[in-house]
Amino acid sequence: MTRGTFTGLLASSTARRPWASWTAATAWGASAGLSAAAGLSIAAGLADLVGSGGDAALLVATGVVMGLLGVALFTRVGRPDRVRAADVLAATTFALATLVVLVAVLYLLTGATRRVDDALFEAASGVTTTAFSVIDPAGLGYGLLFLRAGSQWVGGFAALVLGIAVLPFCGFAQEFTDRSRFGGSRPLAPTQRVAIRNIALLYVPVSLTVWIAYALVGVGPFDGLLLAMSTVSTGGFTGAGGTFDDPAVQWVAIVAMLLAGTSLVVLWRLAVGRARGLLGSTDLQVYLGMHVVAVVLLLAWSGASGLAGVRRALFTVASSISTTGFALDSLDGWATATPVLLLPLMAPTDTSGSASGGFQILRHRALLKLALREMVRQLHPRAVVRIRMSGRITDEDTLRQIVVLQFLFVAVVFGTGFVVAALGLDLATAISAGVHATATAGPVRALDGTVIEVTSWSRPIRMALVPAMLFGRLSIYPAVLAVAGLATVIRNRVRLGRRLRAARHRGVE
Repeated sequence: MTRGTFTGLLASSTARRPWASWTAATAWGASAGLSAAAGLSIAAGLADLVGSGGDAALLVATGVVMGLLGVALFTRVGRPDRVRAADVLAATTFALATLVVLVAVLYLLTGATRRVDDALFEAASGVTTTAFSVIDPAGLGYGLLFLRAGSQWVGGFAALVLGIAVLPFCGFAQEFTDRSRFGGSRPLAPTQRVAIRNIALLYVPVSLTVWIAYALVGVGPFDGLLLAMSTVSTGGFTGAGGTFDDPAVQWVAIVAMLLAGTSLVVLWRLAVGRARGLLGSTDLQVYLGMHVVAVVLLLAWSGASGLAGVRRALFTVASSISTTGFALDSLDGWATATPVLLLPLMAPTDTSGSASGGFQILRHRALLKLALREMVRQLHPRAVVRIRMSGRITDEDTLRQIVVLQFLFVAVVFGTGFVVAALGLDLATAISAGVHATATAGPVRALDGTVIEVTSWSRPIRMALVPAMLFGRLSIYPAVLAVAGLATVIRNRVRLGRRLRAARHRGVE
């Protein structure tokens, strides 16, 4: 029955007069954002019944309204004859932006905050899985706590879908996707639809497993659920209270953060019995090696020692590399070099195909090999040098995209840092804030290791970080294409308006 209803909706949508590709993409993106917000709102309302239930009716009713609006918008779209790849990426951007706005509306309706800018910042931090927060979790009920953590969980899932099922099928590094059926193996992403299904088949069980692990070490059921959603999505929201005071909870978080920063392809190969040769993956070797090196340096630059010191150092490093943003108090004897070490760990050391933010190891390896190739060409101008990554020849279009992406990533980081520095932050904090926002990481630390509270920054500074968080969560490219496409549409409409006014003026004369 459900399949028949959905088929009927699709039929009614495709039977309408075809829309322009850009217009249809915008509408589909808004519809997806409405549907995701509806599911979050209804689930948060049901979770609120566990507590006082004061916000349950409002959250459920608002969720139902959002869901109906999403379905109505979807059914009105006339499917275009051809959907361009750029418009698919634009739809993804509009879906994320719509979800942020709607979650902010939920915060305002429930009274979690009375200020629009705080609601937008909190919603953006949640959906983009950035460990920033301006709302005191101690004052939130079960429903709003679930909404805050759930928005991260949805954002992490959306990031995986974007990186595995959207970007490669739109021509971005498609040669590195797990599509091969060689030897009867089951690939992660043979098609877009199967890729999304396989992502869900991994993401949901891993989340449940982490939830059970937290419960086994003594974390309460609801607090454990919040922590599991925040850990698996690399969101970093912990709720209220001393969550990581227990060493056993820290160990669970360390293992979960290591998994969250690992490529989903690795987890898929483990799940389907394709673990042979897995440790030979260069990206995985670099990922694990960075943890070892960073822990050794962290211990050397601090007064920590023994198993407790190793545990706390590993927790801090795993939180940084996976861009989760869970924070412990700084280690004893925290040296100035330590936060300088943690800052670059957030940007380049997560693996592709994970929920983490950042520029990713694979892209840095490609840039290094590209630089070496150019040096070889200076010595041997006629040499034909192919760049191999993961045993495959890297396409020249992929290399060009990585170079452009590097420029855009650095531009967003330093552009954001410049703006927030002009708004009042010192230079070191401004650069750190730009890196954290673009890599969707956190929290920002001062040079002495203390965590800087985002609430101490002015509202203009916090709002200046929102675009960087959105760009970072969208892997830069989709957001840039969406902004460029929107600018083109506006420019064309302005030109058309000018021509019409000029024609009318000539007609009057």
